[in-house]
Amino acid sequence: MARVLSGRALLAVLVVLPTLTAWTATPASAAGQSSPGVYDDEPVDRDIEVARLGYQNGVRVVFSRDEVSGDWGLRQDGEMGRNAPLAYDEKQSMLQAYLTLTPRTVPVPRALLSEPPAGTPTPPELAYRTIAATLVVADNLAVPTSSAMSATAVMSCWDLYWNSYNWAELPGYPNPSSVWHPTKTYYSSDFGGMKMYSYSYLANCGGYARHRIYYKSAGDYYKHHDYEVASFHWQAVKKGSVHRYRKVLYDGTWGDTRNGKYTG
Repeated sequence: MARVLSGRALLAVLVVLPTLTAWTATPASAAGQSSPGVYDDEPVDRDIEVARLGYQNGVRVVFSRDEVSGDWGLRQDGEMGRNAPLAYDEKQSMLQAYLTLTPRTVPVPRALLSEPPAGTPTPPELAYRTIAATLVVADNLAVPTSSAMSATAVMSCWDLYWNSYNWAELPGYPNPSSVWHPTKTYYSSDFGGMKMYSYSYLANCGGYARHRIYYKSAGDYYKHHDYEVASFHWQAVKKGSVHRYRKVLYDGTWGDTRNGKYTG
């Protein structure tokens, strides 16, 4: 099945759903002032980057790991009408995604070698790769093409990142800002309980868009992703590694696209 749905197909979906660069996405912590729904005392897990990748079509990819929880992260940032998320195969491990996204000339972060669960066979591709102990930074990479990569070069406000999803909220058509999306939190407990991974896609179609992702530990939710997505840009994020209760929170705004799911 094609990964990206057409705008016309998505309008049909709306009938049955209830409501359902370089670094253009700005960390909320760098915003300079607090934003709606964000509190100074809100617990947050420090995100440690292990790789930053830039592609010729403008997509930026970051692999990371939380300092406290140990959860892994795969963040992709891009521009509406110019590009689309590159990695979308939810069955791939973070290590497999990295190997698919990068050519042999780009080193593999040593930290990623510990990401697959114990007993997982070593990918044969590693035999041809250099291992790096420090942050890997690579830019101007050719866009990879394979069965695990994006098949489209263009995203619009009415495209979704996944065909199967737990939630999907679309902007107004033909004017994205004609539909208001209130502040909304999606809990994994509403979709089967504890999950290994949370997936979230957020596109800003001209207004304000904020993206927050949490995991639960010892009865409290801790934030491990908080970004403001720039106008007419998108962001796709995968977070996790072990079974936890999780949640994704979006601020209320006009004209954004929200799409996500929990798996594992």
